[in-house]
Amino acid sequence: MTRLFGFYTQNTLKCLYTLEELGTDYDFHLVDLFKGEQRQDDFLKLNPVGKVPVLQVGDESLFESGAICRYLANAAGSDSYPADPMARAKVDQWMDFFSVHLGHWLNTQYFENVIKVKAQMGEPNMEKCAEARKFALTQMAIVDTHLADHTYLCGDQLTIADLFAFAYIEQVEHLDFSWNDFPHAKAWFDRIESRDSIQRGRAKVTPL
Repeated sequence: MTRLFGFYTQNTLKCLYTLEELGTDYDFHLVDLFKGEQRQDDFLKLNPVGKVPVLQVGDESLFESGAICRYLANAAGSDSYPADPMARAKVDQWMDFFSVHLGHWLNTQYFENVIKVKAQMGEPNMEKCAEARKFALTQMAIVDTHLADHTYLCGDQLTIADLFAFAYIEQVEHLDFSWNDFPHAKAWFDRIESRDSIQRGRAKVTPL
């Protein structure tokens, strides 16, 4: 039995997209963060950190979206997380880049402009938004330049890095953002978004 616990967060979506792309048989269980379900005792037994997503496989549980996506691809024996050490390191490289850099700044903007409003947590911090926007645009330009010569982040084959990155970048659809300066990134975005796995993954959760 494989079950994913999550909410409408980008970290959950990374895992949903990976599960759907791999064709893994799983159940999805919604954990309502606004109701504090992530702090209930039963959930804390799965993840003592009290955050989603969490993957449960039999009696084992795993948290952190990157670890979950890597495990899923490994368990499926998928080339989306290559066995070759250098090819695998390049997947890790882009996953780390999005976690630490571009994805971080997009998350900041999304939290300030969307999550805080929906959760009634107050007005956006405009200073944080301005800083995040500045770094996000600079780093999106790096990604755009890279994608000018690559179909996917790691070459000509889709990897979990693309699904991982897409979950961050799709947040721009809810932000004051223009694709005009990033045509190669937009072509990549459209390429990923057209996949059935993305549509099936999105269907598992209700947008905020």
